[in-house]
Amino acid sequence: MSAPAAIVPLRKGAARTSRTERPDPTASPRATRLAFQRFAGVHAASSAGDVLLAIALSGTLFFSVSAGQARSKVALYLLITMAPFSVLAPLVGPFIDRRRGGRRLTVLASCAGRAVICLLLAPHVDSLAIYPAAFIMLVLSKAYGIARSALVPSLAAGQGSLVAVNARVAKIAVLAGAVAALPGVLLLRIFDAGAVMQFAALVFAAGALLSLALPKPEGGAAEDEAADAAFTSEPIRRAAIAQAASRGLLGFLLFLLAFALKRQGVNSAGFGFVLGCAGIGSFVGAVVVPRMRRGGTEEWVIATGLMLGCGASLIAQSSFGLDLAAVLAGAVGVVSSATRLGFEALVQREAPEAVRGRAFARFETLFQLVWVVGAALPTVAPIGIRGGLISASVLYGLTALWFLVALGREGRARLG
Repeated sequence: MSAPAAIVPLRKGAARTSRTERPDPTASPRATRLAFQRFAGVHAASSAGDVLLAIALSGTLFFSVSAGQARSKVALYLLITMAPFSVLAPLVGPFIDRRRGGRRLTVLASCAGRAVICLLLAPHVDSLAIYPAAFIMLVLSKAYGIARSALVPSLAAGQGSLVAVNARVAKIAVLAGAVAALPGVLLLRIFDAGAVMQFAALVFAAGALLSLALPKPEGGAAEDEAADAAFTSEPIRRAAIAQAASRGLLGFLLFLLAFALKRQGVNSAGFGFVLGCAGIGSFVGAVVVPRMRRGGTEEWVIATGLMLGCGASLIAQSSFGLDLAAVLAGAVGVVSSATRLGFEALVQREAPEAVRGRAFARFETLFQLVWVVGAALPTVAPIGIRGGLISASVLYGLTALWFLVALGREGRARLG
């Protein structure tokens, strides 16, 4: 398997980065803890707002139309989701890294921008305005995610391993989304999607206000050569391929399940139940993954997640229905959580602090494109559920096997 285009080849003499995060020696434990608590509030608001936004849009893109119409609308949505990433790697990543306080400013702009767009879109949720709005909000959401991934290590000194800290951040997101989901669904039932949009605008605005209290670290600008050097790390290259496979299969399985359930006459409530199980699985992954990390490395976390995906996809095809779809969605949530947390911690471990924004921007661009390709397959072609699940199981298994063989080869090279 060849390396993704976003990763440059290994160069001789390239500087290797420190394998451990170096905390700021001047920061007291209380100050560090307070900074992380402030960030947790911002992240909770951003995650809750995204869930409310998804609830508001749930009836406009998919389940309000027939299966044939849903395919065309979902295909258009997938095309829209690809476009924002053309600006992330060349623009957002360098801005986050090179500007003093760029990460905090990106978090603020992302939350404030989403609040304004939700407020403006609320009266027009059933119009074509939803598509350009979705484009802009996806750019802002992904820019926030990149800034978050780059910012977390500087706020996590003394909080535990990077996997454990990223897992705490993931748990905050799931819990905040769960808390926001109930009022969001009630507003949708009692009023309409516009009311949910207005509520989301208030939540995003709260996140923007809370972000003003985040610390403003000194900029650690680095040349592009230093950013390129981060991609010469073999652990990063290997983990990026595994995470790309995981993200592509995540998109494939979610949309495969969606269309299979729709063909069986399952309504939006049933699919919402399946999505809820995926969220529960993601939360379970955030709880379990740090314990997995105690017995091994970030690479071990990624490999275990891939093997779980292989087994779950194979079991679910035996007698597919709403119950097994829910179980599979939960397992996929665990798999996605494991591979993502392992990959993020590995990049935070290997890449220099001054280039993390560019690193995560490049990788997130690659991963989103792979996710869109995976989601497009069951959207443009009516793939049978059993054949799709068997194919996913095989791909999970082959990726896990390749990953473990590559790890073993590296271990033997070190001993030699």
